[in-house]
Amino acid sequence: MLLGLGSFFPRLAAAANARLPIEALRQLITADPRTSRTIMWQSKTPLADCRLQYRSADGRLQSLPVNRESLTEDRITNYYYTAYLKALTPGTTYAYRIWQGNSATSWQEFTTAPAEIDAFSALIFCDSQCGQTYAGFDEHFRAIWQRHPDAHFFTIVGDIVDNGQQEWQWQNFFAAIATILPGKLFVPVMGNHECYSLLWKFCRPRRYELSYNLPANGTPELQNYYYAYDYGPVHFIVLNTQMLELNDIHPDLLDKQKNWLRQDVKNHHATWRVVLMHKDVLAYDEFQEGSKSMMSISDVGYAFMPLFDELGIDLVLTGHMHTYRNRGHIHHLKPADTGPIYIMSGPIGNQQYTVPADKTFDKSAIYQPTPENYLLLSASTEKLTVTCYTAAGERIETTELNKH
Repeated sequence: MLLGLGSFFPRLAAAANARLPIEALRQLITADPRTSRTIMWQSKTPLADCRLQYRSADGRLQSLPVNRESLTEDRITNYYYTAYLKALTPGTTYAYRIWQGNSATSWQEFTTAPAEIDAFSALIFCDSQCGQTYAGFDEHFRAIWQRHPDAHFFTIVGDIVDNGQQEWQWQNFFAAIATILPGKLFVPVMGNHECYSLLWKFCRPRRYELSYNLPANGTPELQNYYYAYDYGPVHFIVLNTQMLELNDIHPDLLDKQKNWLRQDVKNHHATWRVVLMHKDVLAYDEFQEGSKSMMSISDVGYAFMPLFDELGIDLVLTGHMHTYRNRGHIHHLKPADTGPIYIMSGPIGNQQYTVPADKTFDKSAIYQPTPENYLLLSASTEKLTVTCYTAAGERIETTELNKH
């Protein structure tokens, strides 16, 4: 029994063999992962009066009520549950499970971030969306975690699923990472495919909104769309690039997000500032409404790049085009020696394309057609290191940023 729980609470330990009909047990990033954690799960039937139980090695068992919401899409109703754990001790391993009546899930573990984090690594995935099967993604995901078992958290930078309203997509995505998800800290990012209806029309991404309860951004109608968190020497900023898809629902998304971004950077003073966002700052054979062009700077690039320069962003990690590109610095919409470093990566799912190179902006590029790939981000107060690997383990390139 995990952490010796049976010897402390024999009645509870015996009941833990019963199982609840829950799916996709997951732990999500909070604004301060040293002292808090968000635990979520879902079910096809309502679970009345269920609670989250947790304890650390000192043997003290605590119980929390949970919030429940529901959504019916694609002829299926899902119930979403959230428990928020706070006042946790940094650098401590906790056991947790879901309890209802005389039934409980098996025990899982999470470990809070240390009080002082001098260095850490994280896994950066993009575009996990798959067609027909998630089996390949499942195998890659597990193999990558075996290769990098010490990574502190992982993110998927948008297009988590191929269709935001399709039940099959969400079920298979969560099933593919079910063995990893309860014990690894997840940082979700919204992509354009989360904003597609069953008819492939733009729609409100309700499934995404309810699947991920994320740090607050001060704007309730845009909760879970963009947010920020600190991890050691890095302030991470998660932005939403779906201005086109969400225009009819949130026409002021860009303006509100820019205002929030300025205030967020003003309020946080970490050594490094890293942006995670789905759509890239360059367009590759994809029509852009603003510029009426198919290549070069994208609408997202025009919207955010001047602000990134202004705010001293160090690194911008994107996806969307399902390939790896390193642009180095782009400053004032042209190649330069200053400004953020821009790196695009992915896919980790099975949707692969041949993507043309941009002779003006691409400093380096992966071979074509692009194999499944990911990034390993390593951070310390002195430097950031970003290494691109294929899912099979081939190292493509390492980029290093240094603080002077």
